[in-house]
Amino acid sequence: MPDVFIIMGKTKTKKSATIRALTGVFHGKDWKVATQNETIDIFVQVRALQEAKISPKNFIRQRNGSLNILVCLWISKGNGQPDGDTYIKAFLKARWNIKEIVVLGTEKLPYDLPQDTPKPKFIHDSQNRPANWIASQVRGWWRWL
Repeated sequence: MPDVFIIMGKTKTKKSATIRALTGVFHGKDWKVATQNETIDIFVQVRALQEAKISPKNFIRQRNGSLNILVCLWISKGNGQPDGDTYIKAFLKARWNIKEIVVLGTEKLPYDLPQDTPKPKFIHDSQNRPANWIASQVRGWWRWL
């Protein structure tokens, strides 16, 4: 089952820009990321799943078999898709391992995440920070190079 890295936030909080700064990827694709311990193959989903109108069920079906996934989620529901919490619960139900969560643009989530998830890290003022600064913070937390 894949390890999942999540960047989530409200709209206009630099989620996609952060993912592009982290990876150099501009559209969803497989990529290699150097970590402090190894190089990992990772599928990078730049646009929020809600923005791309991809349901939890469809994303799980599309990405089952991936070893690692970097995904972008909105905190709230939108475009006929559920909130970020619902995606995370669906990932856990599919036995995906949530490795890391970073939340942009707020100091707390409007819901409690499931017990089996790591404690999220917050960058509440992401709208006022350059994406490469945010990516630098995330790299340190995730031990990515």
